[in-house]
Amino acid sequence: MASSRPAAGGPFPRLDTRAVHAASASPPLGAAGESPHAAPLYQTANFTYPDSAAADRAAAGGAYLYSRDANPTTDALARALADLEGGAAGLSFASGMAAIASAVFAFATDGDKGGDKGGGEVIASEGLYGGSTELLAELGPRHGVHTRFVPAWDVDTVRAALGPRTRVILIETITNPLLRVADLPALGALAAERGVALIVDSTFATPCLCRPLSHGATVVAHSISKYVSGHGDLIGGVTVGSAEAMSRVRRYRLLLGGMMDPFCAWLALRGLRTMPLRVERQCKSAAYLADRLAAMPGVVRVHYPGRADHPDSARARELLATGGAMVSFELAGAAAARRLYDRLRVVARAASLGEVSSLPTHPASFSHRGVSAGERARLGITDGLLRLSVGIEAVEDLEDDLRQALG
Repeated sequence: MASSRPAAGGPFPRLDTRAVHAASASPPLGAAGESPHAAPLYQTANFTYPDSAAADRAAAGGAYLYSRDANPTTDALARALADLEGGAAGLSFASGMAAIASAVFAFATDGDKGGDKGGGEVIASEGLYGGSTELLAELGPRHGVHTRFVPAWDVDTVRAALGPRTRVILIETITNPLLRVADLPALGALAAERGVALIVDSTFATPCLCRPLSHGATVVAHSISKYVSGHGDLIGGVTVGSAEAMSRVRRYRLLLGGMMDPFCAWLALRGLRTMPLRVERQCKSAAYLADRLAAMPGVVRVHYPGRADHPDSARARELLATGGAMVSFELAGAAAARRLYDRLRVVARAASLGEVSSLPTHPASFSHRGVSAGERARLGITDGLLRLSVGIEAVEDLEDDLRQALG
């Protein structure tokens, strides 16, 4: 488990300890140096100043001014994730999509690569989250950003796709929903060689399984609605990277208004403390269920990076601490998938993933509903595919539930 591995920087060498302390770090409050044990909630839209000089400093960026730009609680969450990912700085967002969009457009539209100060090109992984795919396909061209989708687990294909206007490579550590694993070290080296930004959505992996910045990523993004908070009670996102990278992304967050609410950040900090424990349990259960599902009647195929029959199993062993907490499996068709979905008793029928409750999704109807049927078929997202986000329930109960649902 990654929580037993050393993490770069900071006074605590292991992720379990770092998560607890990073999530609760608070500055001293009084003369005795006392500070709150839990990170405080600053539920305020603005801040007051003792005089005009202090107000001027705040307006110039030297202090807190307005929570759409910065807030102590949202900053605390960003710092905590930056600490766990080994980044110099971080930013909190109203959603994972706001985080991805701000990061992509910050690097795809800024700068003067090739003498062109307009939009650039994004080389994006096939099999991205449906929302990310729709963002690039629909909004990108309106802002001069054009995208080519390639199988990012094939580095030679990515290399061949790079052109003079390419400014961003966008990938997921583990793709949604077929759970392909990117060759992060090779892509990081390629991005550095070509002078392009490597943006990695690492929501499925979390810092517990992989830290992309150590493999050459420019920006790491998380939907903290998932494993970071873990309880299905908030929506939010975070980006992490160098101070220079976050300065570029921050401008987009400010102007587009995608700032996280302080209470959301406070809840996420509370959830972050137990993330390593939850993820360890979830990954162990997912590996168990993947093997059991492969032997159940009616299951055509199981997708799980921790299994030897997964196309990226060797890479997953090298790059990830475990095979992850997501399992995808295929049934004969849409009717069989919907029948299983309707018959589940323990697994809660709800969208999203990474929560303490196990959650199923029919990608063709949910996450990839906006992707054409032909494109889904080309990507291997069949109508019979189901994605299971494994929670912390007793794994035997989950196994029994899947067996009875399969009939």
